[in-house]
Amino acid sequence: MRKGDISVIRLPRGLTDAELARTALTGDDPVSYGELTRRVDALAGRLGEVTSGPGERVAVWLGKGTRYVTAVLAALEAGCVYVPLDGAQPAVRVTTILGDSGPTVLFTDHGRLRQLAGAELPASLRAIVLTDPAEDPGEPVRTPATVAVHSWSAFTADAPDRPAGRGRTPDDLAALLYTSGSTGTPKGVKISHRNLANFVGWALEEFEVGPDDVFANHASFNFDLSTFDLFAALAARATLWVVPDAAAKDVSALAAGIRGHGVTVWYSVPSILHLLTASGALTPAETRSLRYVLFAGEVFPIGRLRALRGVLPPDTALYNLYGPTETNVCTYHRATPADLEREHPLPIGAPIKGAHVRVEDEHGEAVDTPGDPGELVVSGECVTPGYWGREHEPAAADHRSGRHRTGDLVTVEEGRLVYRGRKDRMVKLSGYRVELGEIEAAVLRHPAVADAAVITAETGGRTGIAVYYVPREGGKPPNLLQLKQHCKTLLPPYMLPHSATRLARLPRNANGKTDYRALTEGAAEPPS
Repeated sequence: MRKGDISVIRLPRGLTDAELARTALTGDDPVSYGELTRRVDALAGRLGEVTSGPGERVAVWLGKGTRYVTAVLAALEAGCVYVPLDGAQPAVRVTTILGDSGPTVLFTDHGRLRQLAGAELPASLRAIVLTDPAEDPGEPVRTPATVAVHSWSAFTADAPDRPAGRGRTPDDLAALLYTSGSTGTPKGVKISHRNLANFVGWALEEFEVGPDDVFANHASFNFDLSTFDLFAALAARATLWVVPDAAAKDVSALAAGIRGHGVTVWYSVPSILHLLTASGALTPAETRSLRYVLFAGEVFPIGRLRALRGVLPPDTALYNLYGPTETNVCTYHRATPADLEREHPLPIGAPIKGAHVRVEDEHGEAVDTPGDPGELVVSGECVTPGYWGREHEPAAADHRSGRHRTGDLVTVEEGRLVYRGRKDRMVKLSGYRVELGEIEAAVLRHPAVADAAVITAETGGRTGIAVYYVPREGGKPPNLLQLKQHCKTLLPPYMLPHSATRLARLPRNANGKTDYRALTEGAAEPPS
């Protein structure tokens, strides 16, 4: 791929008749490349009329499906910036994101639009496109007179040709992905065409994928993992299974989908892969088509990774991908048989093409001694331009210079980066620096513990270590004393837990990661 070539994040053009007839999206509403191109071009043409120039935002608040994909691709074809919203996000959060991003067009459905009744819609909004049937029996929602409400079919009827060449330079924005802000207000990470093209270009070189492959899109479209699923699949002219929202955490549906669609490329957070293996839903019969299993977003405990390896074909490649939203994937590591014999999780490896990494101490100096921890700082074409509307924040200067401080602590071992935890999960107890992730790892090594999370909690005016754990099915749940005795063999005394709470399951956020805030606020589910 040529440097600066951003065509890999668009629908492929110049396809033969045979290629146009191949399936682009599979699932409940299979669509060929030819039909998908027709739908995207019609929608892009109409967006070109409604929007006044490149860079305008198009928000999508829908359940996952063919029309979600079509809206995203049409926004890009029209030179717009897509703002993906998880279909299950509450209306209050959606209203906040709409107000911050200022979209010109919103794609949604009748049910979700009703949730916005009474909300203050942004002044930038000119059109709402409803993707479900117009004969929906519910009461119509009143919208400002300046906002036109269209059905999908009416909006795309007699559409003009797609607008050519709008907003397609490498530095133009392609997406705004909203993440949780430290203040509780979502912040939009600006993703450029250059960022996406760099990542997808690397993926096409690293993974031997092509038209015969079937990718699974498990992640929500507001999660950066989805950019691989969507754009790498289309660039490879492969087929994409858009996993419905209802199946995202249904292990039986996921396993059946992997087998039924012949999925060859899977990418998700480790928690989902663990659910699939621990439940017994994923067996060698379901996984025989898998060529690549990629995971990112959180640490994959080595015992769980071994369990996954045990149900995969021997030649299936396992990849640990690493990177915050602000860099997307910036480092990677392909697991070796020796890695599975480790006691600790996989390394996060080496930088992808177009990324540069540096380990720095608290003074910004390079950490050169192997094994010494420091903060991982990333630079290069993978680094995004910053946060939408936050150009005056301290991090903005770094982003303008193409640098991102990840806040993640790493060491270098045998030339490979090893993740050691978050700076913001580094706490001080009794004068000692403590990484809570290290305590989690120790608790997870208890044979009767299936899942665990660790936070700090105030007890009697003192800060202590609070363990929340899910017992392994069929085992006897350990009490606090037993957990302490176990951890004592792995950790120093100042890192031993002060309390232990048994849960039916750990709370998860929309992306499947442990929701530590819910634990802090006591919003976890006790055992039945």
